[in-house]
Amino acid sequence: MRHIALMTDFGMRDPYVAAMKGVIASRCEAFIDDLSHDIAPFDVFEAAWFLRGCARYWPAGTVFVIVIDPGVGTARRMIAVDDGSRLFVAPDNGVLHFIDGVARSIENASLFRPDGSTTFHGRDRFAPVAAAIASGMPLDDLGPRIDDRVALDYTPPKYESDHATGRIVGVDRFGNCVTDVEHARLGFDAHVLRVGGAVITRAAKTYAEAGDGPFMIVGSSGCYEISVANGSAAGLLQLGRFDIVTIQ
Repeated sequence: MRHIALMTDFGMRDPYVAAMKGVIASRCEAFIDDLSHDIAPFDVFEAAWFLRGCARYWPAGTVFVIVIDPGVGTARRMIAVDDGSRLFVAPDNGVLHFIDGVARSIENASLFRPDGSTTFHGRDRFAPVAAAIASGMPLDDLGPRIDDRVALDYTPPKYESDHATGRIVGVDRFGNCVTDVEHARLGFDAHVLRVGGAVITRAAKTYAEAGDGPFMIVGSSGCYEISVANGSAAGLLQLGRFDIVTIQ
Protein backbone atom coordinates (compact mmCIF):
# COMPACT_ATOMS: atom_id res chain seq x y z
CA MET A 1 0.00 0.00 0.00
CA ARG A 2 1.09 3.55 -0.68
CA HIS A 3 1.50 6.24 1.93
CA ILE A 4 -0.71 9.32 1.73
CA ALA A 5 0.82 12.07 3.86
CA LEU A 6 -1.33 15.04 4.90
CA MET A 7 -0.25 18.57 5.77
CA THR A 8 -2.76 21.31 6.56
CA ASP A 9 -3.31 24.41 8.64
CA PHE A 10 -6.52 22.92 10.07
CA GLY A 11 -5.32 21.98 13.55
CA MET A 12 -6.87 18.95 15.24
CA ARG A 13 -9.77 20.34 17.31
CA ASP A 14 -12.16 20.54 14.35
CA PRO A 15 -13.47 17.68 12.16
CA TYR A 16 -11.61 18.78 9.02
CA VAL A 17 -8.63 16.41 9.08
CA ALA A 18 -10.82 13.50 10.14
CA ALA A 19 -13.17 14.19 7.23
CA MET A 20 -10.29 14.14 4.73
CA LYS A 21 -9.04 10.85 6.15
CA GLY A 22 -12.53 9.39 5.92
CA VAL A 23 -12.85 10.27 2.24
CA ILE A 24 -9.46 8.74 1.47
CA ALA A 25 -10.16 5.59 3.48
CA SER A 26 -13.49 5.10 1.71
CA ARG A 27 -11.88 5.30 -1.71
CA CYS A 28 -8.60 3.42 -1.45
CA GLU A 29 -6.37 1.26 0.70
CA ALA A 30 -3.40 3.31 1.88
CA PHE A 31 -1.46 4.28 4.95
CA ILE A 32 -2.76 7.73 5.90
CA ASP A 33 -0.05 9.67 7.69
CA ASP A 34 0.17 13.14 9.23
CA LEU A 35 3.02 15.49 8.40
CA SER A 36 1.60 18.39 10.39
CA HIS A 37 -1.68 20.14 10.97
CA ASP A 38 -0.09 22.93 12.99
CA ILE A 39 1.02 25.14 10.10
CA ALA A 40 0.00 28.70 10.94
CA PRO A 41 -3.31 29.55 9.26
CA PHE A 42 -2.86 30.67 5.63
CA ASP A 43 0.95 30.55 5.93
CA VAL A 44 1.99 29.24 2.52
CA PHE A 45 5.69 29.95 3.03
CA GLU A 46 5.86 28.07 6.33
CA ALA A 47 4.25 25.06 4.67
CA ALA A 48 6.59 25.22 1.68
CA TRP A 49 9.69 25.34 3.89
CA PHE A 50 8.34 22.56 6.12
CA LEU A 51 7.86 20.35 3.07
CA ARG A 52 11.36 21.15 1.83
CA GLY A 53 12.75 19.80 5.10
CA CYS A 54 10.91 16.48 5.24
CA ALA A 55 9.62 15.23 1.88
CA ARG A 56 12.87 13.60 0.80
CA TYR A 57 12.81 11.22 3.77
CA TRP A 58 9.50 9.61 2.83
CA PRO A 59 9.25 6.38 0.82
CA ALA A 60 9.13 6.41 -2.94
CA GLY A 61 5.53 6.47 -4.12
CA THR A 62 4.27 8.61 -1.24
CA VAL A 63 1.40 10.91 -2.19
CA PHE A 64 1.58 14.22 -0.32
CA VAL A 65 -1.62 16.22 0.15
CA ILE A 66 -0.89 19.82 1.07
CA VAL A 67 -3.90 21.96 1.99
CA ILE A 68 -2.87 25.46 2.98
CA ASP A 69 -5.35 27.17 0.74
CA PRO A 70 -6.33 30.80 1.33
CA GLY A 71 -7.83 30.85 -2.18
CA VAL A 72 -10.19 27.91 -1.66
CA GLY A 73 -13.30 28.20 -3.81
CA THR A 74 -11.76 30.70 -6.24
CA ALA A 75 -10.36 30.13 -9.73
CA ARG A 76 -6.94 29.22 -8.34
CA ARG A 77 -5.68 25.95 -9.85
CA MET A 78 -5.21 22.62 -8.18
CA ILE A 79 -1.99 20.93 -9.23
CA ALA A 80 -0.16 17.64 -8.97
CA VAL A 81 3.64 17.50 -9.15
CA ASP A 82 5.67 14.35 -9.81
CA ASP A 83 9.28 14.72 -8.67
CA GLY A 84 10.23 11.37 -10.17
CA SER A 85 9.76 9.48 -6.92
CA ARG A 86 6.94 11.09 -4.95
CA LEU A 87 3.74 12.92 -5.85
CA PHE A 88 2.36 16.16 -4.45
CA VAL A 89 -1.23 17.40 -4.63
CA ALA A 90 -1.81 21.01 -3.60
CA PRO A 91 -3.31 24.37 -4.53
CA ASP A 92 -1.20 26.31 -7.01
CA ASN A 93 -0.23 29.09 -4.62
CA GLY A 94 3.51 28.56 -4.12
CA VAL A 95 3.26 25.87 -1.45
CA LEU A 96 5.22 23.52 -3.75
CA HIS A 97 7.85 26.16 -4.51
CA PHE A 98 10.76 23.98 -3.35
CA ILE A 99 9.51 20.81 -5.08
CA ASP A 100 10.92 20.23 -8.57
CA GLY A 101 9.12 18.03 -11.06
CA VAL A 102 6.53 17.68 -13.77
CA ALA A 103 3.34 19.57 -12.91
CA ARG A 104 -0.23 18.99 -14.03
CA SER A 105 -3.35 21.06 -13.60
CA ILE A 106 -5.99 18.90 -11.94
CA GLU A 107 -9.06 19.31 -14.12
CA ASN A 108 -10.73 15.89 -13.99
CA ALA A 109 -13.88 16.91 -12.13
CA SER A 110 -15.19 13.33 -12.16
CA LEU A 111 -12.82 12.66 -9.25
CA PHE A 112 -14.39 15.29 -7.00
CA ARG A 113 -17.19 14.65 -4.53
CA PRO A 114 -20.42 15.62 -6.31
CA ASP A 115 -21.92 17.42 -3.31
CA GLY A 116 -18.76 19.39 -2.59
CA SER A 117 -18.41 22.66 -0.73
CA THR A 118 -16.75 25.84 -1.95
CA THR A 119 -15.01 26.15 1.43
CA PHE A 120 -13.56 22.64 1.88
CA HIS A 121 -11.65 21.45 -1.17
CA GLY A 122 -9.39 19.44 1.13
CA ARG A 123 -12.22 16.99 1.72
CA ASP A 124 -14.09 17.32 -1.57
CA ARG A 125 -11.28 17.57 -4.13
CA PHE A 126 -7.78 17.04 -2.80
CA ALA A 127 -8.59 13.92 -0.78
CA PRO A 128 -10.42 12.14 -3.66
CA VAL A 129 -7.62 13.01 -6.09
CA ALA A 130 -4.99 11.62 -3.71
CA ALA A 131 -7.03 8.43 -3.29
CA ALA A 132 -7.27 8.04 -7.06
CA ILE A 133 -3.52 8.44 -7.49
CA ALA A 134 -2.81 5.98 -4.68
CA SER A 135 -5.17 3.53 -6.39
CA GLY A 136 -3.11 3.67 -9.57
CA MET A 137 -4.76 6.34 -11.72
CA PRO A 138 -2.29 7.54 -14.40
CA LEU A 139 -1.26 11.14 -13.88
CA ASP A 140 -2.21 11.87 -17.49
CA ASP A 141 -5.83 11.41 -16.41
CA LEU A 142 -5.65 14.30 -13.94
CA GLY A 143 -5.26 17.05 -16.52
CA PRO A 144 -2.76 18.80 -18.82
CA ARG A 145 0.87 19.47 -18.07
CA ILE A 146 1.72 23.04 -17.10
CA ASP A 147 4.93 25.03 -16.84
CA ASP A 148 3.70 28.20 -15.18
CA ARG A 149 3.27 27.20 -11.55
CA VAL A 150 2.84 29.99 -9.02
CA ALA A 151 6.13 30.74 -7.22
CA LEU A 152 6.75 32.28 -3.83
CA ASP A 153 8.06 35.80 -3.54
CA TYR A 154 11.35 34.43 -2.29
CA THR A 155 14.94 35.38 -3.08
CA PRO A 156 17.42 32.56 -2.39
CA PRO A 157 20.65 33.23 -0.48
CA LYS A 158 23.52 34.92 -2.25
CA TYR A 159 26.90 33.26 -1.84
CA GLU A 160 30.14 35.20 -2.34
CA SER A 161 33.73 34.12 -1.89
CA ASP A 162 33.97 35.53 1.64
CA HIS A 163 30.36 35.92 2.82
CA ALA A 164 26.79 34.83 2.27
CA THR A 165 23.56 36.76 2.66
CA GLY A 166 20.27 35.05 3.40
CA ARG A 167 17.27 35.25 5.71
CA ILE A 168 15.73 33.67 8.73
CA VAL A 169 13.10 31.39 7.22
CA GLY A 170 11.62 29.94 10.39
CA VAL A 171 11.65 29.91 14.17
CA ASP A 172 11.18 26.44 15.66
CA ARG A 173 9.41 25.68 18.93
CA PHE A 174 12.72 25.94 20.82
CA GLY A 175 13.29 29.49 19.59
CA ASN A 176 16.08 28.53 17.18
CA CYS A 177 16.18 30.90 14.20
CA VAL A 178 16.64 28.77 11.10
CA THR A 179 18.29 30.50 8.15
CA ASP A 180 18.35 29.47 4.51
CA VAL A 181 22.16 29.71 4.28
CA GLU A 182 23.51 26.22 3.61
CA HIS A 183 26.75 25.25 5.28
CA ALA A 184 27.77 23.11 2.30
CA ARG A 185 27.50 26.08 -0.07
CA LEU A 186 30.06 28.16 1.82
CA GLY A 187 33.66 27.98 0.68
CA PHE A 188 34.96 29.01 4.09
CA ASP A 189 34.47 28.44 7.81
CA ALA A 190 31.98 30.91 9.21
CA HIS A 191 33.20 33.08 12.10
CA VAL A 192 30.77 35.99 12.25
CA LEU A 193 27.00 36.12 11.83
CA ARG A 194 25.17 39.44 11.70
CA VAL A 195 21.43 39.76 12.04
CA GLY A 196 19.45 42.82 13.09
CA GLY A 197 21.64 44.63 15.60
CA ALA A 198 23.35 41.45 16.80
CA VAL A 199 26.83 40.26 15.94
CA ILE A 200 27.44 36.62 16.83
CA THR A 201 31.00 35.37 16.90
CA ARG A 202 30.57 32.05 18.66
CA ALA A 203 29.88 28.75 16.93
CA ALA A 204 29.22 25.30 18.35
CA LYS A 205 28.62 21.80 17.05
CA THR A 206 26.23 20.85 19.86
CA TYR A 207 23.94 22.74 22.21
CA ALA A 208 25.65 21.19 25.24
CA GLU A 209 29.04 22.67 24.41
CA ALA A 210 27.74 26.14 23.55
CA GLY A 211 27.69 27.74 27.00
CA ASP A 212 25.77 30.94 27.69
CA GLY A 213 24.55 33.43 25.12
CA PRO A 214 23.67 33.25 21.43
CA PHE A 215 25.74 31.19 19.02
CA MET A 216 25.54 29.82 15.47
CA ILE A 217 25.17 26.15 14.73
CA VAL A 218 24.58 24.05 11.62
CA GLY A 219 21.18 22.48 12.16
CA SER A 220 19.80 19.18 10.95
CA SER A 221 18.70 20.77 7.66
CA GLY A 222 22.31 21.66 6.83
CA CYS A 223 21.52 25.37 7.22
CA TYR A 224 22.90 27.77 9.81
CA GLU A 225 20.77 28.48 12.85
CA ILE A 226 20.98 31.08 15.58
CA SER A 227 20.51 29.45 18.94
CA VAL A 228 20.69 29.86 22.70
CA ALA A 229 21.30 26.75 24.78
CA ASN A 230 18.17 25.93 26.80
CA GLY A 231 16.56 29.18 25.70
CA SER A 232 15.03 31.09 22.81
CA ALA A 233 17.33 32.97 20.47
CA ALA A 234 14.32 34.54 18.79
CA GLY A 235 13.07 35.89 22.11
CA LEU A 236 16.44 37.01 23.41
CA LEU A 237 17.48 38.82 20.22
CA GLN A 238 13.98 39.84 19.08
CA LEU A 239 14.36 38.12 15.73
CA GLY A 240 11.74 36.90 13.33
CA ARG A 241 11.18 35.32 9.97
CA PHE A 242 12.67 37.09 6.93
CA ASP A 243 15.20 39.06 8.98
CA ILE A 244 18.34 39.38 6.84
CA VAL A 245 21.40 37.40 7.91
CA THR A 246 25.01 37.88 6.81
CA ILE A 247 27.55 35.14 7.48
CA GLN A 248 31.29 35.56 6.94
